[in-house]
Amino acid sequence: MTAGNVSASDMKAEIINTDSGKILFDAACVADPTPAIFDSCFWSSREAISDGRGAAHFVEYEGQRWLLKPYYRGGFIRKLSEKSYVFTGYERTRMFREFRLLQSLQARGLPVPKPVAALAQRSSWRYTGAIILERLENVTSLQRLVENEAVKGTQWQSVGRTIALFHDNGVNHTDLNASNILLRDDEVFIIDFDGCTLKPASSERSRRGNLERLQRSLMKQQQGSQDLSSKGWSLLVSAYYRQAAM
Repeated sequence: MTAGNVSASDMKAEIINTDSGKILFDAACVADPTPAIFDSCFWSSREAISDGRGAAHFVEYEGQRWLLKPYYRGGFIRKLSEKSYVFTGYERTRMFREFRLLQSLQARGLPVPKPVAALAQRSSWRYTGAIILERLENVTSLQRLVENEAVKGTQWQSVGRTIALFHDNGVNHTDLNASNILLRDDEVFIIDFDGCTLKPASSERSRRGNLERLQRSLMKQQQGSQDLSSKGWSLLVSAYYRQAAM
């Protein structure tokens, strides 16, 4: 089962040039974006900013509530170059690819944040950038719920069904962990698609890899609790395989 057909009209985006790069944006969300809106200092001066997730910030713009997320490297390479990447074309930048992917997933009816705008700034053969997303309201991460031992059985099942829906639509979420799954009661959203891919169908290998990545994340939060492996996780997996079109 898939979430729905992709509509080209739902995937419109515009690009404008800046002094040192390009901005990809949804004109329905922001009509005339500038590089300033991707700078946390711009929002701090307007007292329209608060902490978000990690290096991200929540900002408010003309009645809209957004998440501003800069891109940082992870792992050992971060020590050498924290924020810059090798430039091979604007459409290949991490922020443009995530923006395009989120638009595709939204067009399929999948529960992801709506992309507002993405900035890629080039300096010679390297680039930096950020993305702005519509903020998901009244949500709590699966990680936080697990930490507080507050995950209901129906929520485990909803998470399993939602992951299966993404897989049935060909999504390979390479960093599927408990902090990237958000819940609003039994409604589930998946976030952070940097580096993820969309193909005609998810392979058995990618499906299994995503689930194993999530299980390791949950076990880390539960510190090896038997409750997770015997109850919550089994509910998630059972719901996943009932939903999955395999």
